[in-house]
Amino acid sequence: MKEWIKKNMIFVIVVGLLLLFSGLATYRNFTNNKTDTPQTTQTKSSAPSSSQTVEPETVDERNYRTAKLKLENPYTEGSEEQKQKVAKSFDETINSIKEAKHLTEVKGTIENHLSMSQDGMIQTLAMAILVNQYSYQVSKLEVTPSENDDVVQFLIVLTKEGEDNCYFVGNFNTTVHQIQLISYIGGNIGGTFG
Repeated sequence: MKEWIKKNMIFVIVVGLLLLFSGLATYRNFTNNKTDTPQTTQTKSSAPSSSQTVEPETVDERNYRTAKLKLENPYTEGSEEQKQKVAKSFDETINSIKEAKHLTEVKGTIENHLSMSQDGMIQTLAMAILVNQYSYQVSKLEVTPSENDDVVQFLIVLTKEGEDNCYFVGNFNTTVHQIQLISYIGGNIGGTFG
């Protein structure tokens, strides 16, 4: 045995050091966990009093925050000119959807500004408006800049009495005035896309 140890001295030293370091790491981790526990207890005992309770976030607030965070620059507003272009295109889009007699008649075209949107998202928007009677709120339109020069991003709000708001997020190409619906959040519209 002693002969084997002499032949493999480096191996024995490395294994010994590994055991020593792992033992030290385990001991250190164990002692750090012990000291963290009293601090956690103190933090819990200094919780705010009942007069300073924080109101829980509503479903609409959570959905709005989720939609807003899908934008590339959620806290930067686009210019008034960009907002007017997006609003004008959305007015034409919503009017085009309302003129359709049936949900299947709504298709993405250059005229209704939805040629860059996927069919599933177009159908979901149409379902919200035609079937579920949600209303587009132009006053709640938000436009933010994007990473591309010819694209801005938007967040539109659809409302319905007694229901959660529905938020659609997407891109608007300022060169060709086309809407690309990316995602929707919230609302009771029965859509499964986005």
